[in-house]
Amino acid sequence: MSLPAGQTTSTGLRTLIPLLTTEPLLTNEMDGSQVARLAQDWAWDESRTKLQLKLRRDVLFHDGTPLTPKVVAQALRARIAAHSVSSFASVSSVSVTGEDAVTLQLTQPDSFLLPDLALVSIAMPGKSDIGTGPFKLASQSGQQTLLRRFDQFYRGRPAIDAVEIDTYPTQRKAWASMMRGSLDMLYEVSRDAVEFVEAESAVNTYKFPRAYYIPLIFNVRHPVLKNAQVRRAINEALDKDALVQEGLRGRGRPAEGPIWPDHWAYIASAQSTTFNPDAARLRLDAAGYRIPPVTAGQMPSRFSFTCAVWAEDARFERLALVLQKQFADIGIDMRLEPLSATAFDERALSGRFDALLIEMAGRSLSWVYRFWHSPSGQVVLNSGYQSADSALERIRRARSDDEVRRGVVDLMRVFTEDPPAAFLAWQMQSRAVSAQFDVRAEPNRDILSNVWQWRPVAAPASVSR
Repeated sequence: MSLPAGQTTSTGLRTLIPLLTTEPLLTNEMDGSQVARLAQDWAWDESRTKLQLKLRRDVLFHDGTPLTPKVVAQALRARIAAHSVSSFASVSSVSVTGEDAVTLQLTQPDSFLLPDLALVSIAMPGKSDIGTGPFKLASQSGQQTLLRRFDQFYRGRPAIDAVEIDTYPTQRKAWASMMRGSLDMLYEVSRDAVEFVEAESAVNTYKFPRAYYIPLIFNVRHPVLKNAQVRRAINEALDKDALVQEGLRGRGRPAEGPIWPDHWAYIASAQSTTFNPDAARLRLDAAGYRIPPVTAGQMPSRFSFTCAVWAEDARFERLALVLQKQFADIGIDMRLEPLSATAFDERALSGRFDALLIEMAGRSLSWVYRFWHSPSGQVVLNSGYQSADSALERIRRARSDDEVRRGVVDLMRVFTEDPPAAFLAWQMQSRAVSAQFDVRAEPNRDILSNVWQWRPVAAPASVSR
């Protein structure tokens, strides 16, 4: 299996190895609901401040240690102390309750806790390389990682003996290795190469929707971008279908906001912004930003701002160039500033930017809260935006699904009337696997979620003559 050399927080070894070697207590489905995994059942008390998780009794760690409530409670306490997800701030204690259960006591209701638990995999306390997943870590050196099959995996014995993970500097080199037969899977097929890869008969490609969206984030402290009417006009000026086709090579779909459109609580907003450049021009005129008289040698513009772009990923440069053209059509000058990943993160945290072009996770409502609520603890994004705080708090403290849905409707209204960003597109991703494997693919699901079920395709029987 090949991985790209440049790895973000949402790709690469940091997510792949835990995905194959550890298991969460429960997992999030594509619609944002939860299904059982290490926890076979769960229940809230009436006040929604006490959550009991009933654990499976047939789970072993890779060293043969049984998964027990005591071990799970210890692992959870460590993750809570590390503030690994936002809802853990609401947990006051974790206790063992009976032979097969742990109970989390909350200081106040937090609707994000269940989906957040799906983001936390359980490893042996003090030994993060020992999990309960289908494969166990055998060796790791430099750019290579070797995982061996765990025969006592509680969901069934994997059919693949081992997974070898190599990192390649370019996709071209990884593809060449695959064509030579020394590589069985490409972790990610770039948008530029996907049509070529799909045409190769020795390889099968599998595409699936990624719950990651790309927003153009505004710093609302900017002298012009602080005006909500300007930000609304920018949204009206965007042809998102063209952005997807030209910027993402058609591998995605337009975004209405930061909430995953397949989420169970999502309701399409009746106030959603539609592509209307004429309305955008009129809105900018009314806000006092008219196009000035033409000056020789200069492009007339209403105003200008600088957009920071992550220089190490061609997706963002392509999208930025399409955005630049669409903004020029309504008289806005967007200048591009390519930055390294380190410099980009520093700008996002410090608030030293006009606008940012980035990708963000969006399947869980807790991630929407983390990104778009004004900083109250660990800073993730420092844009100065506070307008959505009230709606986000209502969603977080909701005691029922209906309350969550009502909160989502309110949040989408706020994002339309006072947008913190231009939400551009949800993405598609493709993986490529040698045709020698039956990957048991399910529609719209990442094939990496069931590697333990992959089977080598049996060679055709020889015919004697």
